[in-house]
Amino acid sequence: MLRTALAIVTLLALAGAAHAGDADPAPAPGWQFSLAPYFWAVGLEGTVDAKGVSADVDISFSDIWDALDAGVLTVFEARNGRFNVTTNAIYLKLSDEAKTPIGSVLPAAPPGSFEVRSTVQAIIFELRPAWEVLSLPLFDASGERRIAFDLGPNFRAFWLDTHLHAKLDPGAPLGPFSLRTDESVFWVDMTAAGRVRAQLTENLTFVAAGDYGGFGIGSSSHKTWSLQGHLDYRLGEHWTLGAGWRTLEIDRGPVDLEISGPLFGAAYTF
Repeated sequence: MLRTALAIVTLLALAGAAHAGDADPAPAPGWQFSLAPYFWAVGLEGTVDAKGVSADVDISFSDIWDALDAGVLTVFEARNGRFNVTTNAIYLKLSDEAKTPIGSVLPAAPPGSFEVRSTVQAIIFELRPAWEVLSLPLFDASGERRIAFDLGPNFRAFWLDTHLHAKLDPGAPLGPFSLRTDESVFWVDMTAAGRVRAQLTENLTFVAAGDYGGFGIGSSSHKTWSLQGHLDYRLGEHWTLGAGWRTLEIDRGPVDLEISGPLFGAAYTF
């Protein structure tokens, strides 16, 4: 149960992942598309308040992995000249169960137990249109290696569905007693985003990106920001591998968390 509860907090805090396999900084004529499945091995630190009680959170990636049943994470990017639009889709399902023995309620009665089963599903969808506002030669005036700057808004939509089943067997003639709860929550965060793409060599590109926002509009986060950096290596005409690090912070009501960890991805460009 503890792992699932922590995983639920993780889902509440997730706000998208890295865009592995970004295209070459130099704009190409016509539309260019990139599909990039990725993996983010996150850890989690922060605080969570519930009903006046504050709890410190320090979760390793292995704790989250143990509760994971299914996960699909992928980025799709479309680029035409200096304009690009990126969508980031995440689906996660986590579940856990725990059974704890309790003492007998009546003398000579058999021992009882308390059992909890929980399931969490989450869909996170991100949409980021951007415009290349500046492109400069990186090393010399020839322009063969360039550094480019993208700016634009970012929208992240969250849907989280939780199911909890608790069963108490007191080990007495009365019982067992059970309780089921189901809850769904949805919100959208808007942030201002920027990205730097530097072509270091013919096949190696460095990407740094960040965003900040939330602004407490409606049910959105009061504050959320992220920073990331990764290297992309082009294997050929179509395939690119990427690896780096991302840190994300979210402050939404009782949840104030920082998520960080290495990320890995592969992109197919067509």
